[in-house]
Amino acid sequence: MKGIGRFAKNIFNSIADAGENFIDDTLRRGTPLQRMENLCRDIVSHKGVASGMALAREVVNHYRELDTNEKLDFFHWLADDFGPNIEAAEKSAKDFLENPGEQAIKNLRKITKSRRYELFNRMNMAPDGTEAVVELRKDLLQYIKKKPALGVIDTDLKELLKGWFNPGFLELRRIDWETEASILEKIIRYETVHNIANWHDLKMRLVENRRCFAFFHPALEDEPLIFVEVALTRGIAASMDIVFEEREMEPDRFNTAIFYSINNCQQGLAGIPLGNFLIKRVVAEIEQEIPSIRKFSSLSPVTGFSKWLISQTKQKKPDLPELDKMMLMLLNKKDWHTDTRAISKLKKPLMQACAHYLVREKERERPINGVARFHFGNGAELYRINWMGNTTPHGLQDSFGIMVNYRYDPKDIESNHEKYIGEGKLAISKS
Repeated sequence: MKGIGRFAKNIFNSIADAGENFIDDTLRRGTPLQRMENLCRDIVSHKGVASGMALAREVVNHYRELDTNEKLDFFHWLADDFGPNIEAAEKSAKDFLENPGEQAIKNLRKITKSRRYELFNRMNMAPDGTEAVVELRKDLLQYIKKKPALGVIDTDLKELLKGWFNPGFLELRRIDWETEASILEKIIRYETVHNIANWHDLKMRLVENRRCFAFFHPALEDEPLIFVEVALTRGIAASMDIVFEEREMEPDRFNTAIFYSINNCQQGLAGIPLGNFLIKRVVAEIEQEIPSIRKFSSLSPVTGFSKWLISQTKQKKPDLPELDKMMLMLLNKKDWHTDTRAISKLKKPLMQACAHYLVREKERERPINGVARFHFGNGAELYRINWMGNTTPHGLQDSFGIMVNYRYDPKDIESNHEKYIGEGKLAISKS
């Protein structure tokens, strides 16, 4: 794969080099933004292959040379002046109403595509065009937070990227200690759920009772898209202490695989569904490698639970277990989780509140907790809520130390997924 990717890029560069002679020098005149606009207009109307590749490379290089303010101006231009042709779309819609049929639908579909969509599609002709478009979306997402009008650009980008990063194009690789150092460095850098302190820490996550799998795309050489870390255990682990403890055991003694960390590596692919396919592929890989493993479960954080609960408590919501002032004072106490008195007062109301948060607090008929949405959407079952599952400072601050098991039963994954997508129904264990 690595050699094929470099070989293809070399061919694309050779073709683009040949097409340089056909690029009009007037396109490169003016301010950086004017040059960018000129190149974009030209590339969407261009037909030649070699010159098209040369233009795509030129667009990519010019975009990367823009500074922060120039990129923002460029995005505004794309949103305002590079959308679909409204007048032509109105005419095409009128034609369809007067003469409905397959050809009319085809014409309407073509006309309603924005020029932005075609621009990004043609940028992909550059030797590293896919990488450049993912980078561009990463930049765009940072601006959208304050400039929501730019969201129309992201609509085009998401549609394209969902096609480009279709699961059929992705390669699943197991990451182990023999993997290239450049990739291992990226695994360390991209790990955000349970930070990897150093190389030794990474090595301990790649020993015999651990697994790490990542998705790669042919166009993004040596760049993991998303990866999952797995612990092989006996029984469904309730805490990170169990996951990280050293265990010398023959592989066939394990009966459970715990997904304890899932990390999206490319910010420009946020919202592109990769994780659900990754989990299902990894389940199949482990089932084949170690037949004794029949249970699959996550050990997941309850991200944002503490912040949510404190805000709800201040509003005195009647359907939540009451956390009185004394309980809030106990939670503010340093090392409260080692105080038996504090634990006896806090455990029950915090566990009840967490169950309520995961199951009943919804937005658009889906759980407000992003991790819960991810696992329910993948077909998992909310299996168990674990007290003191993560007593690191981050775990205590984020969710009062509570963690959750989402169980993946291979025979129920698809039916759970369909019920969630079709009916909004959550798979919840009786336990």
